[in-house]
Amino acid sequence: MDLIQQGQKISLNIIKNETLVEIIGIINDVFDDRLIVDLPAYFMRYIEYLDVGCTLTVKIFSKMGTIDFNSIVISSPLEKEHLEIEFDVNALKLTPSSEMPVIDSIENLKIIRKDGEINTQTFEISTEYIKFYSDIKLDIDESFDCELLLPKEYGVIKFKANVTGQDIVYENEYTASFYSMNEQDRETLMYYMYVYANENPDEPVEDETDKQEKS
Repeated sequence: MDLIQQGQKISLNIIKNETLVEIIGIINDVFDDRLIVDLPAYFMRYIEYLDVGCTLTVKIFSKMGTIDFNSIVISSPLEKEHLEIEFDVNALKLTPSSEMPVIDSIENLKIIRKDGEINTQTFEISTEYIKFYSDIKLDIDESFDCELLLPKEYGVIKFKANVTGQDIVYENEYTASFYSMNEQDRETLMYYMYVYANENPDEPVEDETDKQEKS
C-alpha cells in the first residue's frame, strides 16, 4: 500500500487501567499481514503494554492524511529486535488532510508557578495523574496550577497538581497527581481518552450547547 511505507511516523496508542499511553515510532518494514516498527529507547518503561496479544490503536501520518486502525501485538520487542503488529488493509480508516506532524497528536501542558510558566508535553495521562517532561527542576510535593491542551478542538482542562515522583533514570520526567479538577473537565478527559484510543481524534468533542441544539 503506497500510503504506508518504510520510514513513516507511527503512533501507538494504548489504554490500560484508565491510563493512556502514546508511543511514537518509525515503520521499519511493511508486509501483507504485519508492520515492523522501530521504537524509541524509552519503550522499555511500557513493555507490559507491548506483550504479545495486547491491543492498541495505530495512527500513521501520511501525505494524504491520517491513517487509523486497530491492531494487536504479534511479536514483542523483547522477543525480537523490533515490534511486530497486525496489519489489515481492509480495516484502515483514512482521514484526508495535509501531513499531520506528531506534535498535533501529543497533549501540551502548561504549568503555572509563582516564578513563571513551564510549557511542556505529557507522555502519559490517566484520570488520576500525568507524566510529563520538564528541564526545569521540580520538587517532590510541589503544587501548581496546570492547563492540559488536548489535540485539535478537544479543549483545555484546568486542574491543580502535586508532584509525586521523578524518574530515577530520566531526571527530566515527572509524575504529578491531580488534587483539584472540576467534574466537567474530568468527564472531558475520560471521553478524550476513550475516543482517542478507539475512534478518530480529529472529530471535536461536543459541548453541552451543541448537544442541546442537535436534540
